[in-house]
Amino acid sequence: MHIFQSPGLADPNVNDAALTSWNAQIRSLVDGHRVSPFLVLDPRDIKDGDIANSVKWPGNPREPLDCLGEDLATKLSDWGWPGRAELHNEYLEYTLVMRPDANGKLRPKRFVATTELMEWWLTMAVFDLEYFLLTIKNITGHAYTAADLFLLQPDQWAALPVQARAEVFHRRLVGLGRTQPPEHPLNIEHVLFMSENINGLNDLIFVVHFGSFPYAVTENSSRRRARIEEIFLSVNRPDLFCRNADPGAAQGAYDQAFIPGSTPPQGKALAFADPLGMYMRGLTTTDLRIAGAPVPNDWVRFSRGVDTMHMRLEFGPDDDDPRFLDEVVAGTGDAAPPISGYFLAREIEVGPRVVIGRTPRAITAAEFEDIPAVTAQDAITCGLPGNARCRMISDFADLFENPLGIVPGTRGQRDG
Repeated sequence: MHIFQSPGLADPNVNDAALTSWNAQIRSLVDGHRVSPFLVLDPRDIKDGDIANSVKWPGNPREPLDCLGEDLATKLSDWGWPGRAELHNEYLEYTLVMRPDANGKLRPKRFVATTELMEWWLTMAVFDLEYFLLTIKNITGHAYTAADLFLLQPDQWAALPVQARAEVFHRRLVGLGRTQPPEHPLNIEHVLFMSENINGLNDLIFVVHFGSFPYAVTENSSRRRARIEEIFLSVNRPDLFCRNADPGAAQGAYDQAFIPGSTPPQGKALAFADPLGMYMRGLTTTDLRIAGAPVPNDWVRFSRGVDTMHMRLEFGPDDDDPRFLDEVVAGTGDAAPPISGYFLAREIEVGPRVVIGRTPRAITAAEFEDIPAVTAQDAITCGLPGNARCRMISDFADLFENPLGIVPGTRGQRDG
């Protein structure tokens, strides 16, 4: 009996070989970390556990917002594949489907977002090719073949070693970031799964495990709970603190490992709930208007997951509807701003489901993770221009504003 089923229970008919590999990957990643006093692999081992959605964060990229402000963060994040590959690192990736209007101008028609883990799609492709292709058809409406996607016939695909199949999958459908997109545009156009490496299963397990220890700071001869900032600084990772996902995931786990206000200090058992995946918590459209009226309910279309475990969202009109996404505003009145993909991503909370034990227990002296206090002068300030990540994003903004790299007065050549 497998511990974990398909993410979101979206693929109940996938074969047993895929599920066996999926569970082996999860076990290997968890076992690769040192033992946590509160995080366990199998949620069934928490006998009095309840499923909770307390580990969550907003899905919009925080880094460009801190570094450059909302206007540029929006433009850069909405910039198709370049923006997605460079900036979408909060476990939600999206694109804007563009269509021509009556005048031939390309305009955003729909917002499409995913929180699906690349590793699950890789597992389906490697171990259940037929089901993988059927799943793509169900989402896109197009019957792709193995030759279309991998330049191989099914028997040739099956003859490859598992690692070789994985390498082809990465090259053809994942790519290596903004400057090395996947060879086939399937996942660029349809956003089937997250392609950014940091949005992967490995990093998800890492950051929840990282937060699952009872970190403590000693002040005036007594221990207190650590601030999440102090926890990230204790391992010299201020960069992770300056995102939505990492502090959100770590804080959610830490609040169970060292319960706020508990006296004496206590913690609760914690595990990823079955099925393990990254889920959207919904999209509130109450304040969204088009032509003065609320947006239609059928513009919000969640899929790929049951009940509260949706991993895919399409928002906006169908192609035969004359309206466009850029006609939607947030609020009422003439000053109501038009929405963007970045705006919608910020309105979506994402996160894994977890199982939390009902009964806390005392933290033993040996279990505390004692870390240094952080003074005000050593506190993390996100978005500083000299920050390495902000410099990278600033360079990316230069590329957006001047994609050809043309410098005035140099006949189109770069200086230097």
